[in-house]
Amino acid sequence: MKPLAAAALCLALATPASAQSPEQIEQARRAYNDGHWELALTVLIPAAEAGNADAQNVYGIALKDGEGVAADPAASVAWYEKAVAQGHLKAMHNLAHLYQWGAGPVAQDFDKARALYQQALDAGYGEAGNGMGLMWENGQGVEKDLAKAAEFYAIGAEAGERNAAYNLANFYRTGTGVEEDMGRALSLYTESALAGHPSAWNALGLMYQHGMGTDPSPEAAYLAFREAVKGGMALAGINLGEFVTATEGWWQDPVAGYGYCLWGINSASESERDGFIQTCEPLVEYLSVEEEDAAKRFAEQIDRAP
Repeated sequence: MKPLAAAALCLALATPASAQSPEQIEQARRAYNDGHWELALTVLIPAAEAGNADAQNVYGIALKDGEGVAADPAASVAWYEKAVAQGHLKAMHNLAHLYQWGAGPVAQDFDKARALYQQALDAGYGEAGNGMGLMWENGQGVEKDLAKAAEFYAIGAEAGERNAAYNLANFYRTGTGVEEDMGRALSLYTESALAGHPSAWNALGLMYQHGMGTDPSPEAAYLAFREAVKGGMALAGINLGEFVTATEGWWQDPVAGYGYCLWGINSASESERDGFIQTCEPLVEYLSVEEEDAAKRFAEQIDRAP
């Protein structure tokens, strides 16, 4: 945390909850988002108890995720509800998401989720379009309707919600719920990727690699796959490994290729791992023992990269 930010947060700690300014509460919220959970909550919990809706929303997040406090989804609902009662739109969205997917003792309730998403949308919180789109795409409490899902994803994407942009890009790429449009898919993947979505970076890599919606650009593909790997996406490690092994250019490096593949395998979920291992097996066949060892060291360096 920057010194000035830390000083401001310490000042907030010394201020009675009822007297904390919106700026002090915002500083604590930012500190929470930066991972300083315990310190931020020493400001936010008293502010939430004093009735501040922003603090109530963040406290609800902390209780749901178990960040800085013990996870307690049921208590999370209670704090979200306090914020929702004050018209807090992010809390409406967060509570809707909790009911949509459930957590611990909090059972899925699609009717409540849909009502809260709609309430947030009606109040102008376009980010709720992604959650609503998922409900229509997956048939959660409604009859599955991909065209309607696309409409809600478009609302979310227009509001800058990176997941909605990514989901809508998938629809345009595959012609799901909308007419296939590779150019539109490329544009939406770009929006989502620039907002920090690793899967969108991986999709961009594939689009540029294969010339989908644009002319093929191996360099752009390489850079996009690299960004996805930086974001921790295991599949991107596999794609990048195959790419730098087989694609001619300044990036071609079979040792690094197998290293990226190893990183992808090590980062994979249980359901992904076996398939990734099978994909990567051909990449090691022509490496010497020394090169294979170098690839393993390369993979370890990726794990340690900031």
